[in-house]
Amino acid sequence: MSIQQLRAPVVAGLIAAARATVGEGAEVPTGSLGASEIASAVAELAGLESQVAAWKLALVAEADARDLAALEAETGTDAWLSRLTGDTRAVAAGGVFLGRRLQETYEATRAAFAAGRLRLDQVAVIVRAADRAPVGITLAQLRLAEETLVAKATGDASRTGRPVNAKRLRQVARRMFDVISKELADQHESDQLNDEEDHAARETWLTLHDNGDGTMSGRFVISEFHGQLLGAALQRLTSPRRLSRDRSGALVNDPTVPGMGPHLNSSEHNGNAFCELLEHLPTAGHGPNVATLLIGLELEALLTGIGAAGLDTGTRTSAGQARRLACEAGLVPVVLGGPSVPLDLGRERRLHSKAQRQALSTIHDTCAVAGCERPFAWCEIHHPVPWSKGGATNLGNALPLCGHHHRHAHDARFDLRKHDSGEWRFHRRS
Repeated sequence: MSIQQLRAPVVAGLIAAARATVGEGAEVPTGSLGASEIASAVAELAGLESQVAAWKLALVAEADARDLAALEAETGTDAWLSRLTGDTRAVAAGGVFLGRRLQETYEATRAAFAAGRLRLDQVAVIVRAADRAPVGITLAQLRLAEETLVAKATGDASRTGRPVNAKRLRQVARRMFDVISKELADQHESDQLNDEEDHAARETWLTLHDNGDGTMSGRFVISEFHGQLLGAALQRLTSPRRLSRDRSGALVNDPTVPGMGPHLNSSEHNGNAFCELLEHLPTAGHGPNVATLLIGLELEALLTGIGAAGLDTGTRTSAGQARRLACEAGLVPVVLGGPSVPLDLGRERRLHSKAQRQALSTIHDTCAVAGCERPFAWCEIHHPVPWSKGGATNLGNALPLCGHHHRHAHDARFDLRKHDSGEWRFHRRS
């Protein structure tokens, strides 16, 4: 009888005992536990999950090395694992890859994982980052970088002493070779960002579906960079409060926004902001980008295309993409004291001119409706006396309104009036 055959019943018995212990623990009424017991149990179970996952990956790597799938007429280890676990083949393939790389190369990661100190998503980040090591890196250098990254992931080398989650670890891992040299770290980060951007370009998609009830649904996958662009734009639109106080400090009750303010959840706020963003997209010409970002980029990286740029949203992008954006990003200088431009266009034009907007911006910082903090830059110019009824296109008949309030200014259910304080308010018509 082989050693493997002798050990098999032992392993099966250990697993059965472990499952019995977990089952016994799960039967303890949670209501009988104190707060500290619950916290301790959750933390320890997370470690236990990691130990179990590490053991399973070690077994998967062994099965792959022996090609057990072929013995059972499976098309690959991923298919064999999928049948045993119920995971999809894609998920199983990821497990096969991680198990193999942990056994072959990454001893520090494997040990911390087996000890329950790393989570599966952290392990995936470390392995994938280390696998993209620059050409020419030595095994000793790779091990040092890996050990340093593991220490940060577990919290042993983090500033706070707490573990670094996978999302943050991915950013840290891009510079894992800083412990060796800045040049290696620059090359490594640049390689990873370029690979990720190529992957994002291949994976980008968007679908829209007409629900048939006046609404549309959609789903999309976009790059991290473009997601940051969208997130920054939505955040800027959702941050001003719709319900606020007027100049006297009194709380404004705006009848055009029932349910706004604290009654909307974050997804609803984002949905409204997304609609407002779409309404303000450029409609003509090849204008500059709608959103302007600050990009920090070293001169050498700008010239060579090797390195990374830091965005003011807190994320990173490749030097190559930053160079492309530098050709398109919109910079809007504010020049005062230039040639005079007629402000009073009377009835000759339907829309207020750019010069009139500039003049109006010196009077209003935000939407003119009391309590609305939507910035002036996102406002549309409204004719209080409708142009269709003889209202002139001049400063005396110009009012900056955000998209929401502009729509309701044309709503027959509401009346927009100027109060003695100089503020404008909506009143529901009887």
